[in-house]
Amino acid sequence: MANNASLKPVKDLKPFKTKWRSQVKVLHSWLQNTGSGGETLQMVLTDEQGEKISATCKRNHILSVQRKLPLGKWCVLTTFSVSQASGQYRPTSHPYKIMISDETVITNSDLIQDSIFLSLARYEDIIDGNFKTNFLIGNTFICYGKIVRLEPVQTVQVKGQDRKKVQFRLVDANGKDLACCLWGKYAEQLEAYVECEQPLIYLIRFAKISFYRGEVKITNAFDASIVYLDPTMEEALQLGEDELPLALEIKMILELFVSNHVENCKIICSTEAVDTDWAWFYFGHKGCKHRAIKLASNHDDNQLWRCEKRQVKITEVIPVFKLHLIVRDDTETCKLMLLNTVAKTIVGREVVDLWDGSYDEVCLVSALKHLI
Repeated sequence: MANNASLKPVKDLKPFKTKWRSQVKVLHSWLQNTGSGGETLQMVLTDEQGEKISATCKRNHILSVQRKLPLGKWCVLTTFSVSQASGQYRPTSHPYKIMISDETVITNSDLIQDSIFLSLARYEDIIDGNFKTNFLIGNTFICYGKIVRLEPVQTVQVKGQDRKKVQFRLVDANGKDLACCLWGKYAEQLEAYVECEQPLIYLIRFAKISFYRGEVKITNAFDASIVYLDPTMEEALQLGEDELPLALEIKMILELFVSNHVENCKIICSTEAVDTDWAWFYFGHKGCKHRAIKLASNHDDNQLWRCEKRQVKITEVIPVFKLHLIVRDDTETCKLMLLNTVAKTIVGREVVDLWDGSYDEVCLVSALKHLI
């Protein structure tokens, strides 16, 4: 049995010595070729508090480490060095990483704890740039949502080689959506689901945040990412119950009027009218979709706007749904405001397809009148 008094938690590991002793388990591992060091084994380790740290070993130790430190099993590491973490895409936010050598002793631990330490990343934080792009999503948080607009898997040429690619969007419980693009084996996993009509829940861990044409996009980080389709592990199912609107209680509109607290629920209703007192879309920053305010013309080709969220001047904006409906069920009438992803589902069209290209005040388009 490990002497807990001598075990150091991951957060206390620093480079000033090599006689460290820590109890950890492997959350994820993958092989990686480095230009100078050849093939290495890369790992993400966690302690029982959920603190994560990267670890690596060189080629001549890979088989031994894989055998003694298998995925998901708690072990005690004794005698290892700690060095500065570096790299463009780091799988943890810990400032240091563990270096496993031939002096490192790996022994079994009697700790039984099955958690894989999942927690959700808020889509707003990803879109608003609150995560550093040199860290992979999943070192602390995961990206979790329902797949919509799954496109066919494509085969494209990358540096003279064929690679598979798939694009889709993930939607969270609040209707926020994120663009996703997966490559290689991750794209192949979705190939069989392109024609599937059932909703797919998707969990991606250790993913990369990138930007394409001004929009935030989630992609796999080479072979470092983990993806789950309709995940069944207990923690993911709990996240699904807490965060995704798949099993919400159905309420009558009248019940909502008398409720005295905020809650998530479903209503079944019909559309009475589109509320034309309000515009049916607004102009948003192409990157984050937050509202953009039109600035006075500077008499050149580029109209200037100001992003309300980031308070910066921009030139690229897109129309974003903000649809106001009057709806009714058997008990009462109410007004609903449908934002971008939810409105797209109801209307069945992209807002940019309905927009006439004008930046002036807009009237209700005929394509929306079928809702009534």
